[in-house]
Amino acid sequence: MADIFIILGNTPDDVTKGYQHIVGKPVLPPQWALGWNQCRWGYENTDDLSHVVNNYSYYNLPLDTQWSDIDWMQDYRDFTFDPVNFEYLPSFVEDLHKKNMHYIPIIDAGVA
Repeated sequence: MADIFIILGNTPDDVTKGYQHIVGKPVLPPQWALGWNQCRWGYENTDDLSHVVNNYSYYNLPLDTQWSDIDWMQDYRDFTFDPVNFEYLPSFVEDLHKKNMHYIPIIDAGVA
């Protein structure tokens, strides 16, 4: 079984409005999310993250957002961070914010 919608309109604008009436209007992401992002698996500690961010500045490359894959977590447990290897993560994030940058930690829904 499937739902089929036929949207009629006198102009493409009318058809678009009819479609948006069914599915809603698209969400515009924040401008910084469309900028330069850096992410990879394998950062061993906060120093690794800082080194990457500093190299972007050193080589005059744009960077809006630094991501971390799940290696920042304590034993891969959700909503924790490794207090040994990522001890300075809170201050790292504060420094990014002072530079008008963003930090996104990847949180997988796995349970260790």
